[in-house]
Amino acid sequence: MITETGNPLVSAIVTCYNQSSFVLETLESVKAQTYKPTQLIIVDDCSSDDSVAVIENWVRENGIDCTFIRHQKNQGICKSVNEALSFASGKYVAMVAADDIWLPDKIACQVQIMEFQPDDVGVIYSDAIQIDEHGQTVPGLFIASHWNLPEMPQGHILTSLLDGNFVVPMTTLIRKSCYDKVGVYDENLPWEDWDMWMRIARHYSFLYSAIPFAKYRLHDKSYTRSDPARIARESCRVCLKQFALGDLSIDQKSRLTSRLLNMSENLYKNDDPEAGDILLALWRATGHRRAAWMYRFSRWGISFENWQKATSWRLSLLRRCGVIGGSA
Repeated sequence: MITETGNPLVSAIVTCYNQSSFVLETLESVKAQTYKPTQLIIVDDCSSDDSVAVIENWVRENGIDCTFIRHQKNQGICKSVNEALSFASGKYVAMVAADDIWLPDKIACQVQIMEFQPDDVGVIYSDAIQIDEHGQTVPGLFIASHWNLPEMPQGHILTSLLDGNFVVPMTTLIRKSCYDKVGVYDENLPWEDWDMWMRIARHYSFLYSAIPFAKYRLHDKSYTRSDPARIARESCRVCLKQFALGDLSIDQKSRLTSRLLNMSENLYKNDDPEAGDILLALWRATGHRRAAWMYRFSRWGISFENWQKATSWRLSLLRRCGVIGGSA
């Protein structure tokens, strides 16, 4: 949509859940954007704190024209974003959680770059400045601090994304036509972004900007400080979906299988109650014998340590019998 100013409309989506301590900073960073016009859509996913009152006061005091969706029951991030998207009419979509902050020229810089790109460039992203719960800068940029990447992936990045989710969501500007092509967020998954990046990456190129466009807040409830076992379980589910979607190269299947084997093995090693289900799904998706044996032993109630001992004994026996070589 091209507006009277001649600039394409950008739909800015703010998602909030129990973030009353931070949401004002987020909303002020949206208001401070140098780019016009933007369509503001705010969704609160049934916060139990006073987030709704804080947002309503801000909207009223600033005379902001926006769509404010208030959930009476918690829906989860994917359903929340999908509902917000149903109101979005911009050529581009930008999203920010109510604990993160956009820098003032974020949208302006990104639109200027994207308008000179071909239509097959679907997403632009950047690294993010890290801040603590008090808004103080934490040393190191987010991607650089959490990922050991020789260079920032851009272009066709599906293979890189199979190794993990390095695209920082609040730094992105997404061509809305991407959603027309790949569909909306998968409400059966716990996260909105990683699965979507991989689905978009099957059809579109990604562009990386060396200029950080946002601030990522680290606090006790942030993703980077969540339960590692839960993250591993949910990561496995996101990765397993990629096999079902198909259209992966041999190398991509191999990388994805290796990542899933490593994550599911760690779950089994740590006696995670969902390890067996994940190993079974991995076995069915890949036919990998290691996944099959780990699944069987986990179902028999045999510990990871004893499975390793049994595997070592079996390989030793096969070597002595000459069935396999010494390096097998």
